[in-house]
Amino acid sequence: MSMMGGGCTAGGSSVRSPSSWNRTRTQTKSRRSAPPEWCGCGCRPVLRWSGTDSNPNKPFYGCSNYNTSGKRWCGLFVWEDSVNEEQVEKSESCGDEVKMNFD
Repeated sequence: MSMMGGGCTAGGSSVRSPSSWNRTRTQTKSRRSAPPEWCGCGCRPVLRWSGTDSNPNKPFYGCSNYNTSGKRWCGLFVWEDSVNEEQVEKSESCGDEVKMNFD
């Protein structure tokens, strides 16, 4: 499964100081990270969509053994939007780094 990689774009007109850029990087590290390439079962995580009333059609990454008869589930579960938030923050941080280097 491939995940979208992020090319950096230095869009926008605001320029952050190095101290605010470091704060953004620290916040990114404290958030849930992207799903691992392999789950605890040795399988690749799969993208699925929630069927619950509280989160209808919300995408998430999970163990491919979940809800499979005769197979043990490792418990891997990560909402897809938490993965995207981290990717967006990394792109913003990278854009700020580029601004700092070229200004």
